Amino acid sequence: MTSDPAETLAPVPHERLRELDFFLGGWDAPGVFHETPFGPRKPIRMRIDGVREQRGFWITLGTAELPTPENPAPLSARYVWGYDPAAGEFVADWYDSNGGRAVQRSAGWAGDRLRFLGTITMNGATVPLRDTFTRRGADAYHHVGEIDLGEGWIPVDEEEAVRA
Repeated sequence: MTSDPAETLAPVPHERLRELDFFLGGWDAPGVFHETPFGPRKPIRMRIDGVREQRGFWITLGTAELPTPENPAPLSARYVWGYDPAAGEFVADWYDSNGGRAVQRSAGWAGDRLRFLGTITMNGATVPLRDTFTRRGADAYHHVGEIDLGEGWIPVDEEEAVRA
């Protein structure tokens, strides 16, 4: 008994997911949490590790702030990116060690800028969320995370990531 090889092949990730391969590998990302209604300004040192998972269908960015005297309770998070071919968009799910979670979408790179838009839920409230990544060459990028509490976008966190 023979079977058709096309029936036994596993699906493959959409080719557009390769557009996010820039983020694979290790990154050192010093930055700042800006003063917001949720807390005071504080410097952060972050380690980011980007890997492909689940047969390459997902890219996971694991982020871990490092403990410092200014940041004794560091945050860790998982950012999971994929591609939805039916919608023609990148999808993102995010969850963190403080119970926060987010859902976002992106059309993809516009030049050197990648922007995800969606919502974040934390402490029982859901608000608009925008994450913008700007490439600064082959081995560096700037990230800013912003929320809208009803009066326009305010920065929450900002990092300058360099490939480790």
